[in-house]
Amino acid sequence: MIMFDRVWKMLQEIDATERKKAFDAITEILSSSEDEEMLQLKDDLLAFEDDILDDSEDPIKTLIEGEK
Repeated sequence: MIMFDRVWKMLQEIDATERKKAFDAITEILSSSEDEEMLQLKDDLLAFEDDILDDSEDPIKTLIEGEK
């Protein structure tokens, strides 16, 4: 699960215009793996694709940053 979080965070740091390309490249690479963990990571990423690629502000993050 740690890898999933790291990949998600990495993708969030990429500009939204390039994020879909990076996401597609990562899932394509993972698809060619024979490692079960890598295939599971690909499936997990695909399950959360809409959330990962969503460029709208996180309301919780906005709230927390507003309190500072």
